[in-house]
Amino acid sequence: MTEADIARKPWTVLSSELLVNRPPWLQLWVQNVALPNGTTIEGYLIAEERDVAMVFALTGDRQVLLVEQYKHGIGQAERDLPAGYLDAEDRSPLAGAQRELREETGYASEHWRHLGSFVLNPNRSANLFHYFLAYGVYPQTEPEWDETEALILHLVDLADIGLMVRRGEIASMASALGILLALDALSAGQA
Repeated sequence: MTEADIARKPWTVLSSELLVNRPPWLQLWVQNVALPNGTTIEGYLIAEERDVAMVFALTGDRQVLLVEQYKHGIGQAERDLPAGYLDAEDRSPLAGAQRELREETGYASEHWRHLGSFVLNPNRSANLFHYFLAYGVYPQTEPEWDETEALILHLVDLADIGLMVRRGEIASMASALGILLALDALSAGQA
């Protein structure tokens, strides 16, 4: 077996135990695994989470919608792209993205482009972040926050959004990727 074969070969799960079961948010498993080279790892952690839809929402006058709220993991408020977990009733990631944009901001769009789907942390989880560009967004209704949300809506000039990422004003890697994907699509004339 070549090194390339070893690098690509799946690990063998020797045992698996559910440690934390908190639907709909998280399932945390502990596994004992055997690697293709014969090494074993005891207590490897795997997290199962729902997929996420994230939206780069651009108004007709080139303003980007950001939402700000407290994020307990980092202990402070953070500006992000509108996003949320996909629900069982979402027919597709696009349907989830459209729902999240409406619920978090009250905005809607007739023009959507899928920018890609990416795994945030392939070492621990297989959940996907589905990125969308919505352009020509317009206010349609009042936001419909759930009991876990208290959001501040910001409209940021398109020309400033990339600078915010580079200056570290957008701390979320997931939002930073969505912004960079959208800026790339816009600069290539794909929207």
